[in-house]
Order: sequence, then structure tokens, then C-alpha cells
Amino acid sequence: MHIPIFCRTFAPAFWEICCMNSLEKYEVDLNSLKQGVYNVEYKLSDNFFLSLEQQEILGGDVLAKAEVQPVGGNFVLRLHVEGKVSVTCDRCLDPMTQEVVGDEELLVKLTAVEDEDIVAVDPEIGVLDLSWLLYELIEISLPIVHSHQPGECNPQMEELLRSHLCVQPEDPEE
Repeated sequence: MHIPIFCRTFAPAFWEICCMNSLEKYEVDLNSLKQGVYNVEYKLSDNFFLSLEQQEILGGDVLAKAEVQPVGGNFVLRLHVEGKVSVTCDRCLDPMTQEVVGDEELLVKLTAVEDEDIVAVDPEIGVLDLSWLLYELIEISLPIVHSHQPGECNPQMEELLRSHLCVQPEDPEE
């Protein structure tokens, strides 16, 4: 994991949070952030996706960048993800690799009031968990249909699918 020197030097609390193990390293203590822009990078690997206990993404190798900027009592959060993830092919059900690129800008408020236009963080706790936000950004960056390139699907499954076609394909030799 690469963390900019600025973060280590000027935001030691943020640095400490970013270097913890497990999903806790994706937590940002908003109460410790003062003026400025705080940047952090994460290398999201298979362990990250497994620890979230979800089904859509099987694993991956994704570089995620987060930028947090305090603005008038609130926070602007900018996220960027880029890399490859493993998902199940909708056609043959085998794993496949899918490239992802995504950007998102969110408004974060220390408030107990839920609102669909903001990310609400309990002011008593003051900790923003980036793990699920990063996962969701990766997930919405995926195409709706996951399928191998033509000819790359599992041949046995391709044959099974062909055997269940209602209409036989036209024979080009006739």
C-alpha cells in the first residue's frame, strides 16, 4: 500500500488509521481531520473482497484512491478505482476477469439523520468506513452482463447451451 508522504507527516491520526490490518484500515476518523486535502491509496486484493462476504465479485487487483477534504463542517469524498476483478460469467458460469474504472464524488456529513443525497456518519463515532463505498463503486463500474469474449467460454457449457436451443442455427452449407 502506498500512502503519500503528506498524509504521514501532516495527518498522523489518518496515517495510523490507514495502516491498520483488516477492514479497519479503510476507516477514516473524520474528527481528526483539519483543513487540507487528505489522500490515501489502497491496493484491493482477493482478501479485501473475501472479507466483505458478498457474492458478486470473487476477487481482484484494484488500485483505489480516496481524497477527503473538510469543507465547512462537512467533507467532500472523492473516490477513484481502477483495475481488474474476477466475476462469474453469466453465460458459462466460470470465473472471468473484468476491467473496472470508476469515479465518484460524495458529500459526507457528521449527522445521525439519514439522507439519500449524503453519506451520514454518526457524529458521536465520527468514523467513515470506506470499504463498502469502494466495493459499491467497483460493483457499479462493472458492465450489466458479464461474459467471456466469443470462443472463450467453457466449451462443455457452450455445448450444453446449444443443445437446449429451441431454434437450430442455419447450416451455412445448405
